[in-house]
Amino acid sequence: MSAQLEQIEQTLQSQPDQHLEFLAKKDIIARILELREEKNVLILGHNYMEPLVYQLSGEKERGDSLALSRYAAQSDKPIILFDGVMFMAETAKILSPDKKVLIADATAGCSLAEPFKAKDVLEYRRRFPHAPVVTYVNSYADIKAESDYCCTSANGLDVVLHASKTFNSNQVIFFPDSLMGANLQHDVEKQGIDLIYPGKYDENFGRCEVHEQFKVEHLRDIRLQYDIPKHSEEAAILVHWECRPEVIAEADYYGSTSQMAKYIADHPHLKRVFLATECEMAANLASEYPHVEFVRSCNLFCQHMRKITLEKILYSLEHEVYEVNVDEEIAERARKAIDRMLEIW
Repeated sequence: MSAQLEQIEQTLQSQPDQHLEFLAKKDIIARILELREEKNVLILGHNYMEPLVYQLSGEKERGDSLALSRYAAQSDKPIILFDGVMFMAETAKILSPDKKVLIADATAGCSLAEPFKAKDVLEYRRRFPHAPVVTYVNSYADIKAESDYCCTSANGLDVVLHASKTFNSNQVIFFPDSLMGANLQHDVEKQGIDLIYPGKYDENFGRCEVHEQFKVEHLRDIRLQYDIPKHSEEAAILVHWECRPEVIAEADYYGSTSQMAKYIADHPHLKRVFLATECEMAANLASEYPHVEFVRSCNLFCQHMRKITLEKILYSLEHEVYEVNVDEEIAERARKAIDRMLEIW
């Protein structure tokens, strides 16, 4: 048994259901790890991957989409397999144009990214000609290419404030997340900034089909049922930026996936946590923080993330499919928007 295969089994032993699945798919996992070494492949695992997929990646090779893409750009490995969805693999290709980037299922999309195209950004620019465009990294390359800046859920506030100051504009266009836009608006309105996002001045609406389903009533029930009072040192509800504003208001902390994980790491007295985000993240963090009880009442899974399976990963590595490519001109302009973000954060 390889060292990593043994490590994966040890990690999952604290979760009986995951350990049983590991035993059932042990041969597939072993073959994937063999191909990774034979072909010198970097396997990146997003926080929302199921635990067996997530554990294929080393500790530094797991996390949120932009952090993983930046890590890939620094790697000397010629092939990158991105265990996530298509816009994430695109971002990795933009930052690593000379590397072969693979995704195990080319139909793994995103309910937030798919409704909007470059023409939508251009129409907003026409309507608000003096406003800079900040585009959430959860978007496709053609939208990034028409943007002034990209941002993540971890740095969205900083980027919006910087864009407003740099362009000397009290209006900033934010694409494509309507709920995150509303949450950011709450934080920037004290600066006199009018954040323009889909749904605010039109009938468009951009949302994550998982995060929009969390309701404030659900969180309040969780508090009562699992004894998670507000402002407790030993228990907390952590909420993703993409949730509804009233859900954000109910949280003990809100932020990106990486920020939620950091919150747990920075609060060693925590004994119980509920995460209002894609449910696999709780399963993955449970292995990393065995002293924390993760409330597992969540049954909200991203249908696109769940397309990435061990069997598909094995096929992708065996045949080096499905390769992700981005038009060179679009990639160059999208890279500028990403680099502007990285310069300020």
